Amino acid sequence: MNEDRARAALLRGGILWRLALHSLGYDHLPNALFGLSRDAVPFGQMLTLNGETHFDDDLSEEEVDFICGTYYVYTNNGCVEKLSWWPRPQAWAGSGLDVGFWSARCESWFQTHLDNIRQGVSRKRDSSDNNGPVNNTHWKHGLKFNGATKKFKKNLDTACYNFLANKANGKPFFCWLSCISDSSIAYKDY
Repeated sequence: MNEDRARAALLRGGILWRLALHSLGYDHLPNALFGLSRDAVPFGQMLTLNGETHFDDDLSEEEVDFICGTYYVYTNNGCVEKLSWWPRPQAWAGSGLDVGFWSARCESWFQTHLDNIRQGVSRKRDSSDNNGPVNNTHWKHGLKFNGATKKFKKNLDTACYNFLANKANGKPFFCWLSCISDSSIAYKDY
């Protein structure tokens, strides 16, 4: 993975951040702070904030598929199903592990899942564990854990926004939120 793609993966956070960190090592973390690559303008994400246009590095859908170990598999009825060894960002977002930072529980889950993959522990079709490639619906169901996590995350985001608006320099110009929608990141003006 080149530095521009590594930076984009590290900036996405969540499971993509952890998978990139696992592949690249901790010594690549400072690269995420170096700023935009030359590819950010033609291939990155364009943001319009307060009438100004900004660009940042982003991953393509194909790159996200690659990082998550995604396969396109034909089903018995001729349809194509997306299966992945790791949850894709839209399955991670809003899951019981998506608490706004990489917690000890996230790391424990990651290490257990990685060990199961290394040991060749695969899931049975009638089981609910996620040790082999599974579809997005299965990932979402398997990562629920505590149903109150989504509400907690929403309250945390609100508290952070309120702090920035009222205690920091008075007026934040944007708040970054991950979207649950397929492979997108949204920036909302407040």
